Amino acid sequence: MIDSHAHLISTNVEKYPPSPLSGTLEANAFDNPVTAERLIGLLDAYGVDKALAVQRAHLYGFHNDYVVDSAEQYSDRLRSLCMIDALADNVEETVRYWVGQRGSVGIRLTEPHKGADSSWFASKEAMRAWSAVSDLGGSVRLHFYRWNRVAALEALQDVVKQFPNTPVILDHFSNIVGESGAPDYGVDEALLKFVDWPNVYLLYSMINLGKLKALELPAAPVVERVVRSFGADRVMWGSDIAQSKGEYKDMIQLAKDSVSSLSEADQQKVLHTTAEHVYFS
Repeated sequence: MIDSHAHLISTNVEKYPPSPLSGTLEANAFDNPVTAERLIGLLDAYGVDKALAVQRAHLYGFHNDYVVDSAEQYSDRLRSLCMIDALADNVEETVRYWVGQRGSVGIRLTEPHKGADSSWFASKEAMRAWSAVSDLGGSVRLHFYRWNRVAALEALQDVVKQFPNTPVILDHFSNIVGESGAPDYGVDEALLKFVDWPNVYLLYSMINLGKLKALELPAAPVVERVVRSFGADRVMWGSDIAQSKGEYKDMIQLAKDSVSSLSEADQQKVLHTTAEHVYFS
């Protein structure tokens, strides 16, 4: 297995001070830190080969030093994914630094505040970030919320056309309403418009699995429905550890349960090979 969505939290607040995007530090943010060393211990304990250390914007904002330093220190097990502000004046320089110089495998973009329009990832200004990461051979990961996902997916279509060779990963299945049930489990027309774009990948995590578990609904039909449309080689799993609550062993078990209706070959792709191709090749 490869965990393609693991957050890290350092215990060294002097070297890695919190800088949350909201300006307000979450209560109990450091009560249960997942350091790089702790994560690797968990990977070893539960048979996970590697992990992608994803910047936790709610804690560190655009200061990506800890995930990048960790990936450099444990280069045989970790890669890093950085959070950036695509509308910043110096965005090209920022991308060249984190991806070109520090070795991050790509950038992650997320809505700056509820109700924001698509300019944060799809505007002319944001295209500078896309161009820079594309030139460096990196990927772009996008985090859409349920309240804006349809409009965001609509805006993304033109962007994907401009960067057909850049891997684009949609976090949490673009936050589909998986609990809506058969036959489509939230896989709607807005998402299906990307079926014919082979550079668009879908990631799911405890954001999806946790919702389903809380409702006592199985995740396997949801994952199977996405795989049926996009193919297992465009779907990957990540835990969301250090953001989602729960024990890592339970996250691993939910991941395995979620692919139980797939063939062994497709299970391997979802839990390992897709993430290896996008982030570790």
